[in-house]
Amino acid sequence: MKANLFLFLLLMPALTLGRASAQTNSSPTVPPPAPLPHVVEVPQPEQPTTSGTTPDDNLDPAKVAEYQKRFEEGYALEQEGKLVEARKIYDGILAEEPDAKRSLLEAGKISFNLGELARADEYLEKLHGLVPDFPEAIELLIQINQALKRDVKVELLIRDFRELHDSDKVPELSQSLWFVRERTQFEKQEIVISQSFNYTLDPNTVWMAEVFDESGSLKRRILLNYEPEATKALQARDAKYAGTEVFSWREHVLKDGKPKEIDVYMQIFALPDYEKFRSAMLIILANPPRPIYSVPVDAP
Repeated sequence: MKANLFLFLLLMPALTLGRASAQTNSSPTVPPPAPLPHVVEVPQPEQPTTSGTTPDDNLDPAKVAEYQKRFEEGYALEQEGKLVEARKIYDGILAEEPDAKRSLLEAGKISFNLGELARADEYLEKLHGLVPDFPEAIELLIQINQALKRDVKVELLIRDFRELHDSDKVPELSQSLWFVRERTQFEKQEIVISQSFNYTLDPNTVWMAEVFDESGSLKRRILLNYEPEATKALQARDAKYAGTEVFSWREHVLKDGKPKEIDVYMQIFALPDYEKFRSAMLIILANPPRPIYSVPVDAP
């Protein structure tokens, strides 16, 4: 009861209008289910060798072979889940070759997975400085800085990520709708929160929170969606709403990990900041409000 009351107070001005709007729309337009987040992993613009070092004509071939062997040993340990041991090998390479890009990437990923965020940030910031247009490094840095609550840094990274996305420098990134902004926990389950590069494009989702159980199975999916048709109708109705946008809170009702129905909880008339979205999302996960309407996914 308290959770629903808090959610009501958080979104009260929009909630009242949203119910009225839904009651006058007997055939709501519902976009198709949002795709799973696409974690971009593409080759670096300056591709390092498998040893984790950048090819250098002046580097002794025997030394290159040694680095490659050491890197492969570290990578094999990493795949076995022996993360600390693997990172020691990468650190050994970096002690001799500080700009070894692949070693920076793997050491950063290991540190992130171990929850050592400040250390992960050091590796990946160094990699980002060496290769500014490497999407995976930027995406990981966004998640690290989100967890460290460095809000300004997160927004600057997202700005740069959008610019890279729109530049077409990395085709695989430009084709992606999403990036992962945060990974957190809810009742011992992982929440992956994704953000779209441009919510005005289909499927019009601003943020999507997906809950996975310990086996990695998708259990819940909460979305905040932009409503283009409702926005046009509202703006056409009255000039005072010319700058107003309509958004809806919704949940995909899942069966075997696939959406079978969309429950729309409420409509709001201003885009909340990320922290308000996150707070409301956690409330909805803990105590879902009653839908204002539901639509089968396969409905015409």
